[in-house]
This record gives sequence, C-alpha cells and structure tokens, in this order.
Amino acid sequence: METIRLTTTIAENGTLEISGLPPGPAEVLVVISPLASRSEQPLRWRDLKGLGKEIWKGVDAQEYVSRLRDEWEE
Repeated sequence: METIRLTTTIAENGTLEISGLPPGPAEVLVVISPLASRSEQPLRWRDLKGLGKEIWKGVDAQEYVSRLRDEWEE
C-alpha cells in the first residue's frame, strides 16, 4: 500500500472530483470532516459518534481487515 497526496474539489452539482490518482484501478476511502468556523463551537470527537456508519452497513469487520492484510502480502 502506498500513500498518495490527492487534490479534491466538490463541483457545483456535489460531485467529488479527485486529481492525482495513478492510472488504473484504485480503491479510495474518503473521509469528510466539516470545519468549524471561528464563530461556532469547536467540534468534539464525541459529536462524531455514528457519523458515516451507513458506509459500513453489511460489512464484516474481520473479513474486511483480513482482506486488507492479504493485499499487503501481495
């Protein structure tokens, strides 16, 4: 596995555009965290509980981790 710095923008229609990916298939995990403005209360980690849980619905955690480890072996 390698780490690549990507450039992202969100188009007016809400589409996430990613540039900087190498050619070929890629699996990308995107984590979006809203930024608090100076006038708002700062975000606390407890406020993020359950955020994004729908992404992992139906995914077996151990199976997912095992698949990642198998990829590292390749």
